[in-house]
Amino acid sequence: MFTQQSTSSTVIPCVVDGEAVSLPESQNFAVVQGKTGNVVHYAQSATAEVGVKAVEAAGKAFQSWKRVPMTKRRDILHRAAEILEQKVAEATERCTLETSCEDGWPRFDCSLAATMIRQNAATAMALAGRIPPPDDPLITSLVFKEPVGVVMIIPPWNAVMIMACRGISAALAAGCTVVLKASELSPWSHQLILEVFKEAGLPNGVLNQIQCSRTDAPAATEAIISHPLLRKIEFIGSPHVGKIIGSVAAKYLKPVLMELGDQSPAIILEDADLKAAAEKCVFGIIANHGQVCFGTERLLVQNKVKDAFVEELTQAMRATPSGGSAITAESARRVHDLIAETVAEGAELLIGKNEMTGRSSLEPTIVTKVRADSRINREETWGPAASLSSFTTDDEAVEMANDTDFGLSASIFTKDYARALRMARDLDFGQVQVNAHTIHVNSTAPVTGYKGSGWGSNGGGYGVEEFMFNKHVCLCP
Repeated sequence: MFTQQSTSSTVIPCVVDGEAVSLPESQNFAVVQGKTGNVVHYAQSATAEVGVKAVEAAGKAFQSWKRVPMTKRRDILHRAAEILEQKVAEATERCTLETSCEDGWPRFDCSLAATMIRQNAATAMALAGRIPPPDDPLITSLVFKEPVGVVMIIPPWNAVMIMACRGISAALAAGCTVVLKASELSPWSHQLILEVFKEAGLPNGVLNQIQCSRTDAPAATEAIISHPLLRKIEFIGSPHVGKIIGSVAAKYLKPVLMELGDQSPAIILEDADLKAAAEKCVFGIIANHGQVCFGTERLLVQNKVKDAFVEELTQAMRATPSGGSAITAESARRVHDLIAETVAEGAELLIGKNEMTGRSSLEPTIVTKVRADSRINREETWGPAASLSSFTTDDEAVEMANDTDFGLSASIFTKDYARALRMARDLDFGQVQVNAHTIHVNSTAPVTGYKGSGWGSNGGGYGVEEFMFNKHVCLCP
């Protein structure tokens, strides 16, 4: 464990080249638990200079790490997955303390993260170059898959282990070294990942961690992105911050792999199993208090079954406990105010009363008769709330689902798979789940942001190639 003690409390340090960074206490910031408002500990806020040191440590480590045989990198990744699974209790302690999630969420988080680590290791073992046919028979062309170099991974706090381990393990499997910019809301939770990989045998400098207060973040982040050794960035977070990261990266011609927000729709067709569809939609709405980037936010129900589905949805909502608390009181209040604004515009509360149930928790709420241009149908809600609308034809459902700037995940509920496949091909989303909630994840398949939901693919091993480039070597006589 890297934690330090200040004169009055525990401090989560930045870690560069395997060692905790020394910074004055004035560089510490408070980490506050949303549901209580209590300061749970402090964390160092990286300066631009610390960010540069992290990149340079990763750059130095890259020279040796890229030459480590893939079999050895695979073994380290597999050990890390095993160790992570053994540390579920510790992950639960850290994540519940910092993010106010329910106890069951970190168990799911660690389990899927370990699976993704193994998947990336397996993918890297199967990567192959090409021998393309040359224009001249006396020439031999070879195409190698090469690691891009030092990368920065910027994961969110809402699925601490999954979102960080997915990108980190893909980069490490590719032969890259990493600067992890941990969330300022969950630095201790993210630091468990460093501890896991260190215990698994990862050399110093291959994985480094910084975190920043919101005041220091712009300067430190730009110092890292602008550094000549930094080759690529992965960012998972809000569209607003994604645009900022993208613009800074563009200034220095650095590519970015992004997974941003969504307004995920669930389409319920007339032949669907309405009870099962309602239960899965409720899970998609309230899991982790609605703080999931492809949580279900729009319910589109065929007119013929609207009343029957609403009845099933009401029963499912009553039977399902709300998922934890929002990360901050401000976040919960923002969702509450968004629903109140929607009702003031003429919408109706269908399920729930939009009541605050704690300092940072909100009653799950469904609204209907929502204007098409209402913010709740245009912006990521990021809370346990959704709108419900109806449609007549399949084409109308697809048009309504696609009427958004986002395109991360959608669901279709039906017994007719040919019908589902036709509709899925017309939906402008990176993944379409049939008879599953929008947050369903298959570890062997890609997660792809489309439209305003991001660039590139991750997961299912697809992320490994995101951290590699094609090098052509031409052997001439």
